[in-house]
Amino acid sequence: MKPLYIILIICSWLAACSKDAVDKYGDESFVFFVNKGDDTSALKPVEYSFAFHPGADKDTIPLLVKLMGKLKDENRAVAITVAASQTTAIASDYQLPATLTFRAGRALDTLLLVLNKSDRLKTSKFKIRIALQANEHFSLGPLANQYADITFSDMIARPDWWTSVVETNFLDKYSDTKYRLFIEATGVADMTGLAETEQRAYAIIFRDFLARGRENGEQYVDENGQINVSPNLF
Repeated sequence: MKPLYIILIICSWLAACSKDAVDKYGDESFVFFVNKGDDTSALKPVEYSFAFHPGADKDTIPLLVKLMGKLKDENRAVAITVAASQTTAIASDYQLPATLTFRAGRALDTLLLVLNKSDRLKTSKFKIRIALQANEHFSLGPLANQYADITFSDMIARPDWWTSVVETNFLDKYSDTKYRLFIEATGVADMTGLAETEQRAYAIIFRDFLARGRENGEQYVDENGQINVSPNLF
């Protein structure tokens, strides 16, 4: 068989496969949630705490929605709902649009969920499940990506990086109150993998924050007494 003939056969086969891929969906469009980076594997649950965002009374969680099918030159509404049986949050905990407008010419768009901070989030975690719904514009994609679970709170817990070494050299005894103040002072919630020089630098920022606050009459105490950094910090 001549090489040119073989090439023509392969090209015809590839063209047919490409056409089949397009025609597979016809005019039907599917939508489903995807992970950040347009990862189409099963959607990962989102966990959020206001404790790591001091000063915020509300925050926005972006949820990516992907289109499978032909792009359109018109905006289309995606139907969404809150799955009551899988939701422990109450209406005042969040703000959610009635529909998501999937913009013309896009294969990926974003649903914005607004979370509201309240005192009850300091002692409990709450969950909201947002589910996509089929409508006149869209069918639904894979089952595991038809809904998004968001768990949120204002709770905090001792992180793995706050080790006995960090206590001895930099931050002294752990408490939730101290951790919140550390985040407020430094803007850093995670020191995992940081060099000791970087950990020391943040501890010094925290020490100076406490000193300035006390000069202005602030009282920094927790269950361990006066909140301070390690006496070994220099």
